[in-house]
Amino acid sequence: MRASISPPQPTARSARIPTRSVAPVVLAKRRCSVSGVRTRGPVRRCGRVKSVTSDIRRRVLQKNERPSIRAGTGASMLVYPISLDIDADRLEPQTSAARSSVTHLAVPPALVILALVIGLGCGADRPPSASPDPDAEISSERPDRVVLITIDTLRADRLGSYGAPDAHTPHLDTIAARGVRFEVAISPAPLTLPAHTTLMTGLDPPAHGVRHNAIQRLGKQVPTLAEGMQEAGYATAAVVGALVLERRFGLDRGFDHYDDRTSGRISGGTGYAERTATQVVDAALAWIQNSPDRFFLWVHFYDPHADYEPPPGFAAAFPRRPYMAEIAFVDAEVGRLLEGIRARFGDDGLLLVATSDHGESLGEHDEATHSYTIYEATQRIPLLIQGPGWPAGRTISTPVGLVDLAPTLLAAVGAAPLPEVRGLDLRALVDQDEPVERSLYMETLATRFDYGWSPLLGVRVGTHKYIRAPRPELFDLEADPKELRNRAEEDPEAVAKLDRLLEAHLAVRRHAAGGVELDAEEREWLRDLGYVVPDASASDPFEGVDALEQIGGADPKDRMAVIREVSLAQADLENGRPAEALARLEALPEEGAAIAMQRASAALKAGLSERAEAYAKSVLLSEPERTDARLLLVRALEAQGRVEAAERVFADWPVDSAPASWVVVRAATAEIAQGRKPAALERVLYARRRDPEDTQLARLAANLLDDADRMDEALAAREMVLRSMPGSVAARNDVAWTLFVLGRDLDRALELAESAVADAGDEPALLDTLASVRWAKGDARGALDAVERGLEHASSRTRAHLLELRVELRAGLRERASGRVPL
Repeated sequence: MRASISPPQPTARSARIPTRSVAPVVLAKRRCSVSGVRTRGPVRRCGRVKSVTSDIRRRVLQKNERPSIRAGTGASMLVYPISLDIDADRLEPQTSAARSSVTHLAVPPALVILALVIGLGCGADRPPSASPDPDAEISSERPDRVVLITIDTLRADRLGSYGAPDAHTPHLDTIAARGVRFEVAISPAPLTLPAHTTLMTGLDPPAHGVRHNAIQRLGKQVPTLAEGMQEAGYATAAVVGALVLERRFGLDRGFDHYDDRTSGRISGGTGYAERTATQVVDAALAWIQNSPDRFFLWVHFYDPHADYEPPPGFAAAFPRRPYMAEIAFVDAEVGRLLEGIRARFGDDGLLLVATSDHGESLGEHDEATHSYTIYEATQRIPLLIQGPGWPAGRTISTPVGLVDLAPTLLAAVGAAPLPEVRGLDLRALVDQDEPVERSLYMETLATRFDYGWSPLLGVRVGTHKYIRAPRPELFDLEADPKELRNRAEEDPEAVAKLDRLLEAHLAVRRHAAGGVELDAEEREWLRDLGYVVPDASASDPFEGVDALEQIGGADPKDRMAVIREVSLAQADLENGRPAEALARLEALPEEGAAIAMQRASAALKAGLSERAEAYAKSVLLSEPERTDARLLLVRALEAQGRVEAAERVFADWPVDSAPASWVVVRAATAEIAQGRKPAALERVLYARRRDPEDTQLARLAANLLDDADRMDEALAAREMVLRSMPGSVAARNDVAWTLFVLGRDLDRALELAESAVADAGDEPALLDTLASVRWAKGDARGALDAVERGLEHASSRTRAHLLELRVELRAGLRERASGRVPL
């Protein structure tokens, strides 16, 4: 029995069974009715889409000296002699000869990396306790097990090994004591998904294309660390603690096992759906119990992310400091994870990496959490590596970044390097007697995506940082570690030179990220909480990347009070005070679309649907293609009981506006209800040309093509769905039914129909298809048996058709019995 289009109500022969959703699922789900369009259960909390001096000393090329290649373990490093002045004009791209000799540092001609200069000493700042001799011979043995631990939102200076006097992080500190601690590790972005994408690809955000949470996914053309590990013969597994890293965002590629079941507790007003560190470790240990000996395991903890809700015992140990309590809790679970690994495999052959994606402002620079600044509080993270080839108790003072981890880990296992990688094999730094000087890129585009403000783009060179902004910033981090004194006006020459260096970081080959669609319930739920939800339809991150990087608009550092008030409004909404939230938001001087959307959500929650309607319409006047504004308008109209007006919003949605596929489905459904099936088909086929692999669109297109008697095209669409979802009972049933209608390849139709029934049981719609195919193949008795089984479970609508089919089958059998029809 084929799928139906609803509304109008389908005939008995067009009823269909519940189908599985096509798109990767983010939130709690339930099966839908016969329409085949996935509905969702109560939406879990998903969270706000987070959002030099005049005599500056620098080492660069001497006029008469050329770079040399210094061999490191598994890689080569480009190094330069010492100089005391910045001269960015002298920094030239590598020659082809130099490029060919650098195996793990593939730098395109456009990217000018500031001189990697042999320089200051890099001794250990604090001796480890009971650790081996740091000068002992270093093993070159390749590890059997590689464990990567990322702890979300962890500042480096909140660990004991990084100088926090009141931290309780014994397990992470032990990794530091028994391995290598990188004193200065830098995140490329204060956002979970972009930072982790850099870690997994060895590319900075401008290159890999993922610039924000929740609206982009890593392009399939970008190779990943996990894929490299697979090619090297390692089993690969990941256990992630939050929705923001679900497989739909593309980081699952290369993992044999990707556990992203964030069905545990929900983080509060500023967090995504998450599960606790205990649940994460339980899942990781369950996999380890049956894992092969040789594996790469990534374990992600989300607990230090706001809202901070540590377990009671840890909260009591850190009164009024819940962030520190969350870190202590995660450290304890890290200890349990490592204990479980060692209980099965021992210590030998284990390469262990512990780091973070970004830090947390904790009120510094007027930012409560992260996302909207790129100061040290959010960009400086811990990085600890312990294992074969990594000497105990060593501290490396050379600045490094998450961009270095993919090349480092692949080199450690002897795997081929990823193409175009921007990072270094950090093992080479361990062999250096003195630190080298590098430039490291950082950015946040959340300011533009979320509020329409200027982006922030930055570069760190040694102990100096430059931030490109409407009012540029320049900091000497050695003299001013808290970044309180902006020296940009004092040294415009240094600003100009560092800005050219930043521009070189942007001049890279760019990979297009894919879009990620939030469904109606996800967006509505986020708006209920008053969260900022970036809308890709309003500012296309895939067509206008350069435009998004252009400095202009409000300077984020002048708008921290707005973010603070929005956060307070979110708290009001979460605590059931929508009127107070609306009053707070309406008091803000901001008049941009993001704030208008916040106000509309709060008004709707407060029962002021007409005011919500007005705010949504005000956004659509300036940005008529905004998906989120149209959806809010629909909700406001529905709250007023104006259902037909709400449906018209969908039906009148411009066909060529390229919204999310679920919006296309909703709009087409509204057109069907108005008796405009040809218009619905035109809309769906247009959307399919844009996204031919979207299975939800393919299913609806097939149903509409059925009604238009274009069965060959309907079959092609259903075959695509089956290729994408070979395990789907509904997809097999749909293809079997269409083959039956066409009278084509009935042997395959029978195989598909029988496998669907075998997997799903006596579902009447499936048995109807099976009976029809058997009858077409001349097996009337087998067809009648399927009909009888279907009648035992049929609804009134399906029952009528099955009874009709039974009458026909019995008549056919009687004719055969009488000899009028050959058996």
